[in-house]
Amino acid sequence: PQNESLQPPDQKVEERENALLRRGEEFSLSGLSLDEFTLPARPSYGTQGRPIVLRTNYFKMLNNPDAKIYRYQIEITPKLVDEKTGRVQRRKIRRLLELVIRNTAHLQGPGIATDYGKLLFSAKELDLENGSRTLKQAYYEPEDQGPGPKAKTYSVKITEDGSISVQQLVDYISSPAGATSIGFDKAEILQALNIIMMRTAIDDPSTYGSATRNKFYQLPTDNSPGFDLGSGLVALKGFYTSVRTSTLRILVNVNVANAAFYPAMNLLGLMRLHTPNPANDAYSGVEGFITRLRVSHRYIKGNKRIKTVQGFAHPVARFSHDFPPMGTAHTIKFECPELQATGKVSVFQYFKRKYNIDLKKPDDPVVNLGNKEKPVFVPAELCEVEPGQQYNKKLDGSQTSRMLQFAVRKPAENARRIIAQGAKMMGLSLTNPNLVEFGVKVSPQMITVRGRILPPVPIQYKSGKNPKTFTTANGSWNLAGGTSFSDGRYLRNWTVVRFANNDIGRPDIAKFREYARNCGVGSDEPAHPDGFLVELQTGKYNQDADDKKIGDFIRTAAEKGMKFLFVFLPSVDAFIYSRVKYHAEVVHGIHTVCSVERKIRVKPSPDNNFRPPPGAVSPDYCANIAHKFNLKLGGLNQTLPSDKLGILRDGKTMLVGMDVTHPSPGSLEESPSIAGVVASIDGQYGQWPASMQAQIGKKEMIVNLEEMFGERLDLWQKKNNGAYPERVIIYRDGVSEGQYRTILVDELPQVREACRKRYPGGKGPKISIIVCGKRHHTRFYPTNTQNTDRSTNSKNGTVVDRGVTMEMGWDFFLQAHTALKGTAKPTHYVVILDENGMNADGLEALTHNLCYLFGRATKAVSLCPPAYYADLLCERGRQYLYREFNARDNATTTSEQKFDWNRSPWIKGVHPSLKDSMFYI
Repeated sequence: PQNESLQPPDQKVEERENALLRRGEEFSLSGLSLDEFTLPARPSYGTQGRPIVLRTNYFKMLNNPDAKIYRYQIEITPKLVDEKTGRVQRRKIRRLLELVIRNTAHLQGPGIATDYGKLLFSAKELDLENGSRTLKQAYYEPEDQGPGPKAKTYSVKITEDGSISVQQLVDYISSPAGATSIGFDKAEILQALNIIMMRTAIDDPSTYGSATRNKFYQLPTDNSPGFDLGSGLVALKGFYTSVRTSTLRILVNVNVANAAFYPAMNLLGLMRLHTPNPANDAYSGVEGFITRLRVSHRYIKGNKRIKTVQGFAHPVARFSHDFPPMGTAHTIKFECPELQATGKVSVFQYFKRKYNIDLKKPDDPVVNLGNKEKPVFVPAELCEVEPGQQYNKKLDGSQTSRMLQFAVRKPAENARRIIAQGAKMMGLSLTNPNLVEFGVKVSPQMITVRGRILPPVPIQYKSGKNPKTFTTANGSWNLAGGTSFSDGRYLRNWTVVRFANNDIGRPDIAKFREYARNCGVGSDEPAHPDGFLVELQTGKYNQDADDKKIGDFIRTAAEKGMKFLFVFLPSVDAFIYSRVKYHAEVVHGIHTVCSVERKIRVKPSPDNNFRPPPGAVSPDYCANIAHKFNLKLGGLNQTLPSDKLGILRDGKTMLVGMDVTHPSPGSLEESPSIAGVVASIDGQYGQWPASMQAQIGKKEMIVNLEEMFGERLDLWQKKNNGAYPERVIIYRDGVSEGQYRTILVDELPQVREACRKRYPGGKGPKISIIVCGKRHHTRFYPTNTQNTDRSTNSKNGTVVDRGVTMEMGWDFFLQAHTALKGTAKPTHYVVILDENGMNADGLEALTHNLCYLFGRATKAVSLCPPAYYADLLCERGRQYLYREFNARDNATTTSEQKFDWNRSPWIKGVHPSLKDSMFYI
């Protein structure tokens, strides 16, 4: 894209932005789905830094001012809801509505769009009697020729629900003075435009996706089978799209998307890919992997039938009770009058006699394609996995690495894919007949915006007893000889433990101590100079035994007075890591730093043919590890010069990070969410102790924030001679635009109440709240090679606060980091409360500068550290509940099991001896 013709940023947009800025007051967003909620007005646009022009992955939408969009509600009777689970049967709803549209002439052709759920939009008013019409439709699956004699018939009622004018939205965002209120629902118009925009991709049989997720993927072909992620999954490429508003214009955001899918292949083959060397009982780890998977078979008269896998075979009344779980075609036997057999027949015999099929793998597990009460046991070798099934659970470490390898693309390549392939898949053009019918068009060219590159930030360490300032380049720096942490701490009562029989020994430990001492972390000899050895069996089927060994060792270490463990794991194993953290931090109050042997070794360099001596210890890695040791010990690694602290310079501001993380697919039913709060304790902004709790699952707001925020205030007071902070600046991670108001309604009162109970006279601090967003799809592409880094991204410090920002409100995008690979993702910062009177330059510079203070790295990070630390904290809570959050991978877990608060191994906090430390780093 750097070589393509460059359109300058839209001058009219900039003029309108300046006009809105001159109003200098808050804009009401009532009617924007944020009922009577006001965002702070943007006080100014930033001016600091070197000006640049960037392309961004937004396309301008044009509209016919006279066009109307007619909205209709869809109601299906009887409702398509699973009677047992209560799940909405979205696939069946989509299929039913496809049949209705196919069989109803006035719902066909361009000018019709639906979310295949509850809404339908038409470019022309439908001819409905008395405002509604009920259509009857017999349901049948795509593989059927038509409805059978027992096909169920549904009533689909289409009811008028008013009309929408896109021009109303255009007039609002074009208002020269900035309207203070609007008489329409902005979210409703954007919803309609999003559904209309996605029709092209939805109608394409070569794509998979849904209107509710805004993502569509190109299904595999013989020439493009997908990228192998390992263990039975492949990665597919696709695109995300969303219609958004900005000053003076409606924009379509398009970005690349990548996701894991099940490959379309034989089910038994898939099971073997997931467990390459299966002993018969080892298939237990596969059941959660294939449950709810849709498969087809053709053994009944050659006709294709698609069914859902309910799991493996487990004993039920009508079958023999003598087969073990995961019964096979040989071990499962049942009464079969239709074969006039004497006694029970096996599944193997049944398929031979009934269908003349000789099973090739009769000793492998069969699958249940019926339900628990009325199972239908079918050999996996007769089943084929249907295409287009996304894997929504968490990838393992190896798969995650492979996915990153697949997804990483340089900015120019990503931009080209969006323009060439994404625009085509999503139907972005000036001539798309469906869009034209609705009175909208989309320019096929990316827009350009103005940005700025903020100057590099100097960092301070210590040389001898004096501060030493480092000049940073590309957002990173190295600890040079003679330089140490600003406040290095001493390591006592510690030891090394190896949970694998590796080559780590006394010379390696001595080298680590030497390199850590160079950084400012001195240490006594460890309790065992060669390190303790506790061999684990590892693997899913040895978890209980391994957990006991880990717990026993850490308990013994605590009894012997150990305060710190340097742990070498057998591999990057999430289960072992989580159990080390649980036993050490929750149960016994011991700090731990975990590593694996390969990381501590010096790696050969292909660039200069450097070959280190065998077993050499890496000084750089030891320095990185020393950062963690020092933070956990209460030390201070790097600091900012006082002139880079802005509003923080007087040391009377407490910075706070808050986040909530939710149970992932594969967790126990009703698993909790984890809420976390971190806060600075002084004017150095290098120590961030924390509070965290489990709370009701999937609730984004922090339920017990008053208690956790109060704990942070109490520690600040303890560290600051009894004084409380005069200002509080909160960086809140992990909330969407629709939840801004909820933060002020649900969380801010808890913060104020915690302050009221502590501050003399009840007068609390001035509070600012900035929401940090990483789950967005905005990307920026340099238009000049002089403004790129080595990975061809924009240079770190790139900030954008106009062109694609909110038309009413105060937000900016900041890329503080240097992306090592792929396309850099900026963080989106939105100010939802500011009682401290900051301006754009001040807040943008402060946020950028803070990104250099992430204590465990010698580089600027992508997310402002308070929010970054809160994210790490919540992830630690997930590790304490590892088994509950990864239940579907556990062979002993059934789909009926739910999270039990009374029996949970962890609910809140850590051991008292660690509560005022950065245990989570």
